[in-house]
Amino acid sequence: MAKVQDSTRQKQVRAICDDARQKDYQVMVFNVFQQLDNMNSFSQGEARILDMVPMDKLSALIIFAESFLNMKIVNSLVLRAQRRNLPVICINRRVENCYNVLFAYEESFERLVRHIVDYHDCKRINFMVGVENNELSEARIRIFEKVLQENGIPFEGDRLAYGEFWQMPAKTACENWVAMWKSGKQEMPDAIICENDIMALTVESVLRKHDIHVPKDILLTGFDGIELGKYCSPKLTTSCEDIDLFGTEVFRMIDGCFANEKEKPYDIKIQFRTKISESCGCEEFQICNQNEQIMHWYNKSAEIRTHFADVFMMMTALTDGYSTVNMVEQLEVYQDMLAVDWMMIFINQAFYKESDLPVEDYEWGAMMLLAKIWDGMYSIPLQKIPKSEEYNTLEELLNEAGQILVLPLHWQEEVYGFMAVAYQDADKDLYSFYEFVLAFEQVLGTIRKQSELHRMYETDLLTQLYNRSGFYGCVRKKIKELSGKEKILFLASIDMDGVKYINDKYGQAEGDYAVKGVARCVRESVKGHMGICTRFGGDEYVVIILTEKEEADISFYQNYEAHLQSIVEQFRKDGRKPYYIGISVGSVYDRLDDMTDMDRLLKEADTKMYQQKEEHHQNRMY
Repeated sequence: MAKVQDSTRQKQVRAICDDARQKDYQVMVFNVFQQLDNMNSFSQGEARILDMVPMDKLSALIIFAESFLNMKIVNSLVLRAQRRNLPVICINRRVENCYNVLFAYEESFERLVRHIVDYHDCKRINFMVGVENNELSEARIRIFEKVLQENGIPFEGDRLAYGEFWQMPAKTACENWVAMWKSGKQEMPDAIICENDIMALTVESVLRKHDIHVPKDILLTGFDGIELGKYCSPKLTTSCEDIDLFGTEVFRMIDGCFANEKEKPYDIKIQFRTKISESCGCEEFQICNQNEQIMHWYNKSAEIRTHFADVFMMMTALTDGYSTVNMVEQLEVYQDMLAVDWMMIFINQAFYKESDLPVEDYEWGAMMLLAKIWDGMYSIPLQKIPKSEEYNTLEELLNEAGQILVLPLHWQEEVYGFMAVAYQDADKDLYSFYEFVLAFEQVLGTIRKQSELHRMYETDLLTQLYNRSGFYGCVRKKIKELSGKEKILFLASIDMDGVKYINDKYGQAEGDYAVKGVARCVRESVKGHMGICTRFGGDEYVVIILTEKEEADISFYQNYEAHLQSIVEQFRKDGRKPYYIGISVGSVYDRLDDMTDMDRLLKEADTKMYQQKEEHHQNRMY
């Protein structure tokens, strides 16, 4: 679905989840926050979450077809489901070869019009319709004309106005009506019927400003039963969907699909309930407690301001740096703002391979479980999830929560991953949760960009090893981590043999090939030992391993030179180049107390390396 934060859709999803819980169904809600009508870079990023819908794991697929303003999206989902013979139920828009749950708008609207004409015997009726040439609005105009004609009331074109379903156009249209009444061009009506509640509430406000009172002077109705109506005075006569019936009918369809797999798809219509209230004069007008109303909305406004400030402070704190690890550690501070007990955040390699997250082997399609909240407890698993295990990991959350909301995490069209949260947690305040997700997406995007800049500052572009700046920064960080502990430093100084000869005779490209190849060998040589690899100069490399004394692998240190030479030899054999690729190595290890010890060990390793280099030169190994 799209826009689960919309109050009407939120009620509908809640109804489905309530019935699902009673029937022991699990529910996964895949949501995009935009309606995808304008497929810009942001929409394209959001839409990618729909590719994750696990059709092979589902018993049925429910599509809120009307929520998408892009039928290509709907048709694509339907096609994918039908290829797996999966029952598809479409909500509020008829789609061929699907079960369709529609709403009886026309019948419900006609009952409301007849209530004004038949029951209240109104003869002069103005109609505030939605949008000109809109299919839904045109259908309601036809109903309005039909009821008038059946009651012998002529249709007057100037009593029809388009309010475009929203406040400002409705206000302008109503002001035009009032001007006509005051000028005598039109007699003031007995009633005004509006196509939705927002326009009706706007009309009431305009009339009140001109000292025209509802329902004393003019009767008024709306349509769609929005939450705002219950806070207004007079209470609005309107129609709204029977939300309990909606959930029941959806699951009656689902149960029917399983009971009779050969059953052909069919349509049902959910009736609206007419809510007769004060604005049409049927209920006694109750003067509301204005102070109570003011305090309610004042407190609501204060909550929104506080939440907005919290979101801003969170973004400021989490983007203060380039480290994803630091960011996700700080995220725990804002757990209370999230107010969820069950949540998982997954990111893909498009994000984590550009960050400081500790992942050595990048697997195509693999996700990382970056953070999770499990039964209220926050943790940072940093767990790599292969593509084949992605759904199984998500199912762990589904089994605990029963119903989950799955949301995209992206920066414009670039998808970073997704978030899964217990639906009942997010449903407490979906608008606030929406704001959090948008903010967190900005955090991820900013951190990645800052991480890229930092990586450029501290990384050698040709080999992707650390440069000198990155090397010293990484060493200082490691020393700080091991502060107060006895430390052993292993250090190897490595220099390529004859790289100038390769450049002069075979060209710069071959020289770069050799330099990058040796860099890969150097990185491979300390795989599994948390080594720090650096390109110190054109053909110079340094490797260090800094550990607590108890964890030092002395045997590995003593055999490192032979180990690295064997890796380079294999690279040389695999490459089959016409030139010789060789290295000279000097290595040492000793206790380390501060950076001065490292400088001393670096000089010792350099001395050994140059001794070996001289031997190689004399033996003309290249």
